Amino acid sequence: MHTQNVKTAASESTGRWGTDPKARLACVIAEQRSYLLELCQVWNLQLSEDDEAEEVCNILCAMSKNVWNEGVLDWMRDKPIMSFHIVQPWLEAKACAVRLYGETGFAAWTYANKSLKDCMAFEGTMIRMDAC
Repeated sequence: MHTQNVKTAASESTGRWGTDPKARLACVIAEQRSYLLELCQVWNLQLSEDDEAEEVCNILCAMSKNVWNEGVLDWMRDKPIMSFHIVQPWLEAKACAVRLYGETGFAAWTYANKSLKDCMAFEGTMIRMDAC
């Protein structure tokens, strides 16, 4: 998947996954696995260093968005309950990014991980405020 496709994948996902929770979960898990495979193949595209870094970062950001947007099963706890099957490819992506892309992969992971933490904190705060 090229950069422009990664940017739109998350926004299109809601429409194509539907509302059935089990089917939706299965689609998100499949998408996470697909992103992980794509991440491991970016180097095959023979992109410039800048384009490769952007592609790696976009894939990791799409994966992190799936984690906070679709991976949280219960927000009402101090630490949200997460779907292991959605989070697992995200965690594997760190090792893949660092192993294949070195400092660039680590920087991209760090950026996407910070974004994930920020979004999780914001979402958790908003949900707890609504509960009060």
